[in-house]
Amino acid sequence: MTTRKISDLVKAITAEEQKLEKNEVGSKEALLEKARSLVAELESPLEVIYGCILAEPSRKFSMRMALDFKIFDTLAAGNGRPKSTAELAAPMKASHKLVGRVLRHLCAMKMMIQTGEEEYAQNKITEYLAHAKYREGICYTFDAVGPTLSKMPEYLETTKYANPQDTNDGPFQYAHKTPNHWVWLEEHPRVLQAFQDYCAGVREDRPNFMDEGLYPVDDRLIKGLKTDGDAAAFIDVGGGTGHALAEFKAKVPEWKGRLVLQDQDSVVQIAKTESHASLIEPVVHDFFTAQPMMGARAYYMRHILHDWPDEECRTILRHLKNAMEPGYSKVLIHECVIADRDASWQHTGLDIYMMALFSAQERTEREWRELLESVGLKVTGIYSKGVGNLSLIEAMV
Repeated sequence: MTTRKISDLVKAITAEEQKLEKNEVGSKEALLEKARSLVAELESPLEVIYGCILAEPSRKFSMRMALDFKIFDTLAAGNGRPKSTAELAAPMKASHKLVGRVLRHLCAMKMMIQTGEEEYAQNKITEYLAHAKYREGICYTFDAVGPTLSKMPEYLETTKYANPQDTNDGPFQYAHKTPNHWVWLEEHPRVLQAFQDYCAGVREDRPNFMDEGLYPVDDRLIKGLKTDGDAAAFIDVGGGTGHALAEFKAKVPEWKGRLVLQDQDSVVQIAKTESHASLIEPVVHDFFTAQPMMGARAYYMRHILHDWPDEECRTILRHLKNAMEPGYSKVLIHECVIADRDASWQHTGLDIYMMALFSAQERTEREWRELLESVGLKVTGIYSKGVGNLSLIEAMV
């Protein structure tokens, strides 16, 4: 630790704070990065190491137990007034001492506030965790991802440290003794619901490609749109129950073409019951088979290709490429684009998760370009906004 470097960082933080006050684009992200750099400079190596060993694993466990104890809901009750340990233990009739030990660590990690001896209250983090779409990722990652990560060193040793590429025999199968992630979720309905809530939260609270300042929808999709048949279609490939298409319709009211959802039959049947069902055309389709809609304006995929290794991605992309009209149709890939240097933790963390869950990966710009070019597609634009968010990759024949 050098006082000169600390002084320089404090000055840089002050400068970024002034930019933030003026609402300059990117100022919040830059200020956070400078603040993290200051903490990294102030902490000793041993403090960082012991934080990794003691603080973070215990925080994950304590957050998971807080879910089971219903602590986040109980803290929110009564307009968020402070609660005693006894009140927080009451919903599950849990040991007061056990609950108190969990609460102490959550306070030590700044996840809530201790307002008195054995009395606790919400802070801004705990207020968010009172909502399922924010907290249920704790259950999913602890129960599904956590055991996979803990077993992954053992799995990788058995492969002589090869990069996981086998979707049928990967870290998740090794850890959970199951055919795959989706089968396991079906067998664990509590975690499946948590996964669905978590995905809904991620979808709702991240910038979307049709938001202002990201992808020029009017210039790239609406201008020159053909009005007949498949050529008028915006297709969400593997689009779940159609929420992205409903959002597209709401945010791009000038779109006059078709909105087509493609997914597995069980998912499509659910999509037909959604409130937005009348706005979309749900179609059963497996993206590992030939694309039935020829020459559509756009084939959109969000968080699809990061679930698959390169060879499976090539199969998916070839089917789309074979259906595309050169110079008109576009493939729109809504995924992370990892920076070649100083990558964000949001992207690098998700990359490790994809390796654990699916023997798959997030990709750098170079990897995306190589993947798309390998099937005869050309990247015609990469659109990004903010740090750690998804980008939109546009490709054409």
